[in-house]
Amino acid sequence: MFHRVCAAATVAIALQSVSLCLPQDAFEPNDDCAAPPLVLPGTTPNLTLGPDPDYFAFDVPANASIQIEAISSAATPTLTLFELGCGAPLATASGQPLDYFDCGGAPRQMAVLVEDLAANAAPYELNIDLVEVVDDPFEDNDDCQSGSLIAITDFTTPNLVVTGCDEDYFVARLQRADVQIQVDLLFDHSLGDIDVEILEFQGGTCTGNVLASSSSTTDNESVMYVNTTNPSAAEAVVIRVFLKNGEGFSAYALTACFGDVNLFPLLGEQGCAGAVNSSGSPATLCASGSPIAIDNDVRLYVVDLPLNSLGYFITSPATGFAANPGGSLGNLCLGAAGRYSTQVLNAGLGSVFFQPDLASIPVAGGGSTVLVPGDRQNWQFWHRDAAPGGAASSNFSSSIGITFQ
Repeated sequence: MFHRVCAAATVAIALQSVSLCLPQDAFEPNDDCAAPPLVLPGTTPNLTLGPDPDYFAFDVPANASIQIEAISSAATPTLTLFELGCGAPLATASGQPLDYFDCGGAPRQMAVLVEDLAANAAPYELNIDLVEVVDDPFEDNDDCQSGSLIAITDFTTPNLVVTGCDEDYFVARLQRADVQIQVDLLFDHSLGDIDVEILEFQGGTCTGNVLASSSSTTDNESVMYVNTTNPSAAEAVVIRVFLKNGEGFSAYALTACFGDVNLFPLLGEQGCAGAVNSSGSPATLCASGSPIAIDNDVRLYVVDLPLNSLGYFITSPATGFAANPGGSLGNLCLGAAGRYSTQVLNAGLGSVFFQPDLASIPVAGGGSTVLVPGDRQNWQFWHRDAAPGGAASSNFSSSIGITFQ
């Protein structure tokens, strides 16, 4: 056990010597892990660092993202996180925040050690930030066994959560040879580096064979696979969603578009997901055709629209994000957009189809332009919708971007 040492100085005052001792903080003695004082999440100020260690206990909910930081202008604190009782360290950091994700443990207490043996009564404050992560309603789809898989039944599945210790697995069925599936994960990369794989599925389980994958270091991931069975047969595949470094957690949406590699080959990548509309699902925009600009062969289709809703496409070379623009229920995912406002479409039973003229793309403010090789263009469908209670409003589909050759 360490004992705090006073820094002594001798000052001559009227021929007398006076010993000056730097102050201890209110939590002393908290020099071992036997019974550390309990602190609340948030900031604990007016602490004193060194030369003895400081231990603190704090309450942790189940499935918690934990960040701890000791801030001092006069020292470089080292942080070590333990289960209460201080056995093997769970994580450590020096001169920077300590980040740790608690995987599925029951609510309990943990302990943090703050130390800098070179410091002698340096002031600091302790910040403990806890975020309880609530699993999405599809849990427990944590492995590739058939009983754990979730079937993809919607074109867009929003409000999903993946953690570093809790991967997500989904199964999709491709009814015959040449059927194509494109899976996009829509997320903010700064919150977590999510990757995706399409795995072979035979005999009720995964073989481990990776059929396709996507692992960029930017927002969103897009992966595509074609059923190549011969003779033609239905094929099941598994989508594995996971955090690259097995750390932290992130929210995401999963979209699935289907096509035929010979008749209607899929194009583009999803930009951002639509918001749930009065149909009960987000509207999803998919694209098929040719990526060659001169072919002028792009077909857009939107599914899961409100019945008989009217709307038209908008388009832009730029992406953006504006939540609920003009009181809309949805999200605008484009930059300054041109409008196909003279080509209003009726969703009928919940879908629309549209073939844009690549030689006459509307631009913001009026006029049109011609797409050429190297251009990237984005589309989104803006449609009427009803807010809860029946008030008239509008909404947007997901967006899709295509790079042309």
